[in-house]
Amino acid sequence: MKLRYILPVLLLGVAGNALASSDRRECKEELQKLKEAFSTDYTAQNHHGYRRAKASRDNEEYEKCASQARKARERIEREADL
Repeated sequence: MKLRYILPVLLLGVAGNALASSDRRECKEELQKLKEAFSTDYTAQNHHGYRRAKASRDNEEYEKCASQARKARERIEREADL
């Protein structure tokens, strides 16, 4: 009887951990793409966007980190096309 209640809680914990791992990986990938989007020194060209994304990563807000890095990279790519 107790197993009936404990098993779903354990499954939710495992699923939550898997999602967090995915967010961490996505954050790391987006930060790397952002670095690559800069032609020289990324901190000089768009330090604000990079620092915001990195601060989110440091605060373990991985989904927010990925979003901020993606937006900063897209902004740089648009500016480069002009």
